[in-house]
Parts: sequence; C-alpha cells; structure tokens
Amino acid sequence: MGIYPLKFKPIYKQRIWGGQKLREVFGKDIPPSEKIGESWELADLPDDKSVIANGEFAGQTLSSVIQKYPKEITGDKNFSGPFPLLIKFLDAEDILSVQVHPDPETCQRMGKGEPKTECWYIISAVPGEAIYKGLKKGVTKQQFVEAIKNGTVAQLLAKVPVEAGQCHFLPAGTAHSIGAGLLIAEIQTPSDTT
Repeated sequence: MGIYPLKFKPIYKQRIWGGQKLREVFGKDIPPSEKIGESWELADLPDDKSVIANGEFAGQTLSSVIQKYPKEITGDKNFSGPFPLLIKFLDAEDILSVQVHPDPETCQRMGKGEPKTECWYIISAVPGEAIYKGLKKGVTKQQFVEAIKNGTVAQLLAKVPVEAGQCHFLPAGTAHSIGAGLLIAEIQTPSDTT
C-alpha cells in the first residue's frame, strides 16, 4: 500500500459569532447566508470524523483508514485511535463567550469529559483586537466566584493584543476568549468538552 498526502473534506460549524472570512481567505465553499465560525480540517471525534477527499481512500474516514494501516499513517503499529489532534480554522467575526476546557484532573474529578489544550496561530487580525488568555494577576477565587454570579467574568480576563503571525498556547484549564475580527488556525487535543 502506498501512503500519499491525505486531503480531507472540511466539517463546517455554524456559530453565532462566525462570518464569511473562510470563503474570502481560503475559498471555502460555504453558504453566503450562513455564519460559519469553524472549519474542522482534521477531526476524529465520535460525532465528527474527517472524510478523505482524494486518492484511493476517498470517501473513507480517517479513523477507518488508520484501523487498516496504523503504522503507515501514525508510525505506531499498535495505534488504536482516535487521531491525537483536531485542526480547525476559526473565523471570529464577533467576540466569543468566555470558555474553559478541563484539564485531566478536572475530567477525572467530574467523571466525564476529555481534557483539551489548544494552540492558536493568528492568521489575520483587525488592528487593535485581542484574545483573552487566563486571569489578570491577583484575581482571587472569591472574586472569580462573584464574577460568575453577576456575569462579569470577562472583566477578570487578561487581554492580550494580537497580530498576524503570532502563536498562543492555551493549556487545559485556562479561561479564554477570542476577540472580534480574528482569523485563527487552531491545533488542539481531540476534545469538544467545554
């Protein structure tokens, strides 16, 4: 069997904060009337599996081909999946909600979910825009609890100005958000737990 560069059909995710930049920048075939916030380029989650778009494996999922050829695709003959990365493009036309993805300890303590660490590469940014990454210095647990109760958590986040070409690491457990006008490539742990 000859392994070749696999290309995948994108999985589009409609989001209230999404826009049309994926069409404008990458030529994605998205409906002009829909707000597409995410284009999953490589996914191997239970409900979202990348489908190969080219060559002899066209039409098959990444996971099904890995099951047949684990060593050839991953380098590990005992690899059983899922594929260890989720790769996507994010089009944040509007600001996103504040999110926290669990770390392994939190998942274990709660008895559910999968940990999720992310890395963002800023493709383009409206001048003056920012991401929100972690809490401001000095924020206490009590302040955070109160902010959750009164809906002001965003005011406690550390605002980080961004520009194209930057890369930002967000370990699992980091409170974060994305500002409006950002186009981001995201590489993350294969989890959709928030």
